Formats: sequence, C-alpha cells, structure tokens
Amino acid sequence: MHKIYLSLLIVSFTYAQSINFEEVLEMTIKNSKDLQQQQLNIDSSKLDSKIIDYINYGKLSISEEFNRTNHAGYVFNSKLSSREATFKDFGFSQMNEGLNTAPTDLNYPDDRNNFNTKITYDIPLFTGFKLSNQKDILKLQEKANELKYNLDKKTLEFEVLKAYNSAVVAKDFVQALEKAKIAVSKIVESADAFHKEGFVTKIDVNEAKVYELNINSTLIEAKNSFQLALAYLRFLSSNDEISDVQELENRYFHFPNEEELYKKALENRDEIKIQDIQVNANKKSIEIAKSAYYPTLYSHLEYGYNDDKLTIDDDKNYYIALVGLSLTLFDGTRDVEKEKSKIEYVKATLNQEKLKDVIKLELKKAILNLEAKEAILKEKIEAKNLANNILEQAKLQYKNRLISMTNLLLQEANYRKNESMLIQARYEKALALANINLILGQNIKEENN
Repeated sequence: MHKIYLSLLIVSFTYAQSINFEEVLEMTIKNSKDLQQQQLNIDSSKLDSKIIDYINYGKLSISEEFNRTNHAGYVFNSKLSSREATFKDFGFSQMNEGLNTAPTDLNYPDDRNNFNTKITYDIPLFTGFKLSNQKDILKLQEKANELKYNLDKKTLEFEVLKAYNSAVVAKDFVQALEKAKIAVSKIVESADAFHKEGFVTKIDVNEAKVYELNINSTLIEAKNSFQLALAYLRFLSSNDEISDVQELENRYFHFPNEEELYKKALENRDEIKIQDIQVNANKKSIEIAKSAYYPTLYSHLEYGYNDDKLTIDDDKNYYIALVGLSLTLFDGTRDVEKEKSKIEYVKATLNQEKLKDVIKLELKKAILNLEAKEAILKEKIEAKNLANNILEQAKLQYKNRLISMTNLLLQEANYRKNESMLIQARYEKALALANINLILGQNIKEENN
C-alpha cells in the first residue's frame, strides 16, 4: 500500500516544477563550464599582449654574486674591479729577475673573496618591427578568442533549444499516451460490456486488453524518455531542480530572399570573422619573417659595487653604458621562413573563400529542409484530423457491431501513430528554424548578443 501511495505521489509531482526555455537558457549560459573556460582563454590572451609591452619597457634586475678563488685571472680582475691592484700584484717585485721570469705574486695569488653587487637594465631599442608585429598578432588572437566565445555560446544556445524541445516532445508523447490509455480503457470496458450481453466474443475483450497492455508499456518507455530528456537539461543548466518543461520553443524571424540571407550570414558568422583574423595574422607573420633582415639595436646599463666584502662604498662602484648593434649578413633560413609564411597566408585566404562556399551550401540545405518540414507539418495536421474522424466513425461502427474489434484497434493505432508523427513534425520544424538561425550567425535571443 505504501509503495502504491509513493508511486502516485511521484506521478502527481512529475510536472510539479515547470521551467520555460528562456529560464533554462539563462541558467545554462551562466553555469556553462565550457564558456567559463573560454572566458579564461580571453583573459589569458590579454595577458599575452601585455608581455610584449613589458619587453618594450625593458628589464630591470638586481643581483649579488659571490665567489672565492685562487684563479690568477679572476683574483687579479677582482682586485682591479675593486681598485685595489698594486704594482706588486703585477709582479713588479721580481722585475730585476729578467723578462722571462714568471711573477709569483701574479701567477700564484692568495685566495680571495669577491662580492659583485649590481643593478642592470636591458632594453631592446629596435627589433626590425618584430615586437610590434608580434603584439598585433596577439591582439588578433585576443579578438579571435572573443569570437570563439560568441561562437561557442551560439552553439550552446542551439543545443539548449534542441534539448529543451526534445523534453517538450517527450512530455507531449507521455500526455498523448495517457489520453490513449484512457481511451483504450473505455474500449476495453465497452468490449467487456458487449461480451456480457453476448454481442461479442471473448476474443474481442482479449484483443482490447492486449492493446491496452501495449499502450501501458509504451507509456512506461515514454516516461523514461521524458526523464532522460530532463536529466540532460539538468546537466546543461547545472540545475537539479528541473522537473518539467512548458511549450515548444520556436524561432520566428523575417525571411528575405536567399541572397540577402547569405549576405547576413557572411556579416554575422563568427567563423568568417575568425578566418579573417587568421588571414591578417598570417600577413603579420610575413612581416615578422622580414624582420630578420633588419639590424637589431639594444642597450645594457649597469651600476654596481665590487669588493672582497659587501659594501656600498663609492670608491668601489662602477657603471657600464652599452648600446649594441647587430646585423645578420647571411642566414639562408630567413628566406625559407619568409616563403613558408607566404604559403600559410595563401592557404588562409583559400580557406576563407572555401568557408564562404560552405556557408552558402549550409544555408541552401537549411532552407530546403525548412520548406520540407513546413510542408510535412501541414500534411501531418490534416492526417491527424482525418485519422481522428475515422477513429470516431470506427467507434460508432463497432458500437453498432458493423466492424470487428481488430478493425477498431487498427484505427486506434493509426490515430496514435499520426498523433505521434505530428508531435515529431512540430519538433523538426522548430529545429529547422533554429538551425537557420544558427547558420545566419544569430543568437537565439537578441538580448544575449
């Protein structure tokens, strides 16, 4: 008894919480992990362009180097660097021993500590326009990531609409089968009453009961399909509270001629914009390859202290101001890199034109598909109405014992089949409309742009 009560309670709350398309779409976009990751890609690409700015600003460093050695060259150099070198360190104390004498003080010095404290500043003054072109490419990549976010968002919106409408259709199937169950139960009751009066045989009753059992099993499958559809909606939206959906969601918009739709698609499609960016990025790569032919100019500034102990004594300080110029006279790889960059540029332009052709084909197929779905829907509406009329006539004929139970159930099954086909036709038309909307590069909701 408790199990029966629990089952009835579950059924009564099957459609208790209702959510419409706009609500589930808003939740999905807000909670989408994929969109959040793509936003992080945008943030990361913005940081990439800042790297170029900081390279142009130069690099400021402070360092402390300590060593202890008896290496003759290092010891002598450290004494010179700290302004402590004497004639004795040069070996002058043995200068009377002849020119071929190896001075002991110079070649065998005592161990010495050396502390070099310094601050340095390095900056590229001219890189053959390499850094500026790299920054342009990174800015293009940042824009590409933003477009990728928009593209992913539109694709997700389409997936939500498809999933939501799938749940609506699954619910419609359940409700249609529940009505069918009531209708068939009346047929069973009618057959049973006729049998008691002796108007029909037991076979008629059993045929009706078999059909009723099949309706029940189909209803169980339909309810399971509905729950699976809701589970997918919960997954997309990250909302475990969804337990029901409302009406089918359709996209309605103005349909000009096909050529105008194609122009609109080229203007809106993020894939076209991303490909434009790819073309421009490859063009910039050619300029980067050319930078290898220019000289590079750089600067190094250094200020520090050198002594056998830590100090900031002005007598131990030094500075270096360096400006360097470098020019590569021959490097065969430069020509190779430049030609490769040109090839990639041509490939990108070809892909750009190919993408336009693909969009044109997609649009043509989508329009033809929509026209077919609209025509099919019109036929299915008429077929369902006609099947319903036939069923009602069959019921009346059976009541007057003009047809058998088999014929009556055949018309009942035919009506349910047409009803199911109509539900499916409405779903497919809604999907065809949404598909055109996606091909045109539009958001499901304009406010989501």
